[in-house]
Amino acid sequence: MAVKKRSGLGLLPKLLIGTLIPILVAFLIIWVIVFFSVDFGKFRVTSVKDIGSESLKELTTTSLNESKSSLNKLGEKIIREKAIDVAAQIEIFIKTHPKVKREELLKDPWLKSIAVQKVGETGYTAVHDNMGINYFHVNPQIVGSDLHDLSTKLPAFWKILEASLKGPAFGYYDWKDADGKIRPKYMYLASVKDTDLIVAATTYIDEFSRPSRVMEGRMKQIESRYLEAYEDKIKIFYVVILCVVLVLLVRIYFYDRSVIQPIRHLSEVADKISMGELDTPIQIKEKGEVGALAESIERMQTSVKAAIERLQKRKEGR
Repeated sequence: MAVKKRSGLGLLPKLLIGTLIPILVAFLIIWVIVFFSVDFGKFRVTSVKDIGSESLKELTTTSLNESKSSLNKLGEKIIREKAIDVAAQIEIFIKTHPKVKREELLKDPWLKSIAVQKVGETGYTAVHDNMGINYFHVNPQIVGSDLHDLSTKLPAFWKILEASLKGPAFGYYDWKDADGKIRPKYMYLASVKDTDLIVAATTYIDEFSRPSRVMEGRMKQIESRYLEAYEDKIKIFYVVILCVVLVLLVRIYFYDRSVIQPIRHLSEVADKISMGELDTPIQIKEKGEVGALAESIERMQTSVKAAIERLQKRKEGR
């Protein structure tokens, strides 16, 4: 009896490996491209998933920054115009009182009401001269003080105010609230024409950008809802990809099996013929190479039968 010798992988495992591995690798590459961002030093390959979320965040951040910047510029303009307007009012008041002495003029309550006006919600205007002496302020304790004394305590504030002693000046400085919170203020200083007086208008700049914070909250809500919907779609995509891979794997397996089955049958037929079972039927209806192999085995089977019959006739003839 012939001994069957088998070595290495069979045809079915080879076919499965040859077809499944490339497909799995292709899906793995697609999976990485869609779901995973990769950094290569200074370069970043952004996944399709992250492109959506990052684009939304970038759009939100850009829109909010632009909105805040525009509102801040509007606030700066309002503060500047307030300082210039108060300076013009003081100029008119002084010119309409040419005979009043400076000392008496600076004590005039009507001039004080002009000099100290509200800016924004919490800001105000104040007046000092080009020597840094304050004459009008919302805080009575500051009236008459030398603003040079603030150079150490409030260096950023003093830097702007010092520049105003030589001409119009403006800028930002940080101010500490009573609760300890530090917020930026914007100040513009305008000179009163034909006098040594200078009007300072200042307030918290975030008073003007407050609408952008409301918008930011709404944008965050929209972003959150979008990302939730986006994540749901990504999960659906996960399921679809997984189902497609499973269907492909099953389909490829059964297809490869259907290709190998006729070859296995022909192998078994050839084994039986080699063992003398010459009448073993060859039930192959395949075409192509498998059909050609089946026909070759049938011819071999017929030839072996004919050869055996000739040998038997020779023996009988003796």
